[in-house]
Amino acid sequence: MKQKADRSRTLVIPVETINRELDAKLHLALRAALRGWKVILGGRANINHFIPQLPPSIYISKGLRVGNKHILRFMEGFGHVPVALDEESLIRQSDEALLMMLDDETFNRPRLLFAWGQSNADVWKRFKGYRGTPILEIGNPRMDLLRPELAPYFEREVQSIRDRFGDFVLVSTNFSMVNHFIPEHVRFATAGDVDADRADALREGLKAHKRLIFDAFIAAIPEIARAVAPMTLVIRPHPSENPKSWEAAAAGVPNVKVIHEGPIGPWLMAARGLIQNGCTSAVEAGVVGTPALAFRPHVSDQFEVELSNRVSRDCRSLPELIAALKSLPPKGPLPDAQLTYLRTHIASVDGAFSCDRLLDALDAYADRLVAPPARGGLAMAGTRLAHFRRYPLRDTIKGLRKMGSAKSYRAHKFPGLPEEAVTSRIDQLRAVRPELPSVTVTPLADSIYAISAGAPGTRE
Repeated sequence: MKQKADRSRTLVIPVETINRELDAKLHLALRAALRGWKVILGGRANINHFIPQLPPSIYISKGLRVGNKHILRFMEGFGHVPVALDEESLIRQSDEALLMMLDDETFNRPRLLFAWGQSNADVWKRFKGYRGTPILEIGNPRMDLLRPELAPYFEREVQSIRDRFGDFVLVSTNFSMVNHFIPEHVRFATAGDVDADRADALREGLKAHKRLIFDAFIAAIPEIARAVAPMTLVIRPHPSENPKSWEAAAAGVPNVKVIHEGPIGPWLMAARGLIQNGCTSAVEAGVVGTPALAFRPHVSDQFEVELSNRVSRDCRSLPELIAALKSLPPKGPLPDAQLTYLRTHIASVDGAFSCDRLLDALDAYADRLVAPPARGGLAMAGTRLAHFRRYPLRDTIKGLRKMGSAKSYRAHKFPGLPEEAVTSRIDQLRAVRPELPSVTVTPLADSIYAISAGAPGTRE
């Protein structure tokens, strides 16, 4: 399809949680560079500050819930074109709660919406404010790296993990609602027009369910560790969780380690099995072929995650879980029925990579991605002032008053992105997929880089 001259050929790709997103988004950046795109990749908060200095671009938002209202508004105000995927729409405790987190302005600002798969797309179409924006079922770039074609990318990390721990079982947690890194913080932001009483009821009901499961996991750790011995039990807290709760549960148990290092992919590839409840890791385990167990000592008629349950072996009690751990099947692909079900949730389990589906969509819908008309000087000055108040000024004031756990939390999720971390990963990706181009990597600001195709055989 012929591209319009006034459609930008620059992509802005923000990274919020470095362990979860960086590798996949660098793969997307390289595939975009292969097609002639210029890419600006960096920390999400860093990019938020840098918006006024960015060239006109297509901005790939990592979310479209109400919390993304300001960044999407500013992106459009500065002449950028937003498109969006939602990292959090795959694993849903409640579709009703998800829809409460959508507001008309934010949901309808992106020109294209990228869904994980049919299930995600169907939920979005039920949103009362949906106005017909194209929804493309592309999967997610994170899943590309778990497929056999790209799994060798993690080969060195997998071997390093096996050298450290030998055979081990992984516990992947998902309890930030009751064990957040920031004490007492509960993330449940809803749109302004939702029924407050109903939202409160959902939030408190979900918290109560999560608390029951969390307490059961904490209490079970010593017995699970005894059951898997002499193997190691590795507990990987969710990036938004307080790891100290798990460290306390593991205290005095010699074969338990609490570790959150790097992306989860190589840990799942190295693990003998996975224990989880309502976690994306069950899906990721299914893609890499690691047996997953769903420990469900308390079952809700409202807040179960069907997807993670259906790709796992169901364990309703601690004795059932221990029995399952003692009879783990060998690693291997999901049975056909589970794989067919998984495809309705993740479009890119096989076939074209999610990265290519996304880039194909940018070309197919080029007419929707034309930059908004240039704004007058007075209007632009107002946008610059509003942006300054929202990001640089507000963050400076917060820093003077109290940063504490909020600052530590941001650093925990995104500790910074040195250039060597970018270039070394690019080299690894190109070693696995030789079709990926050599690129020039140019620092633009702290933890923000321009990436574009360079001369053959060079990478600056």
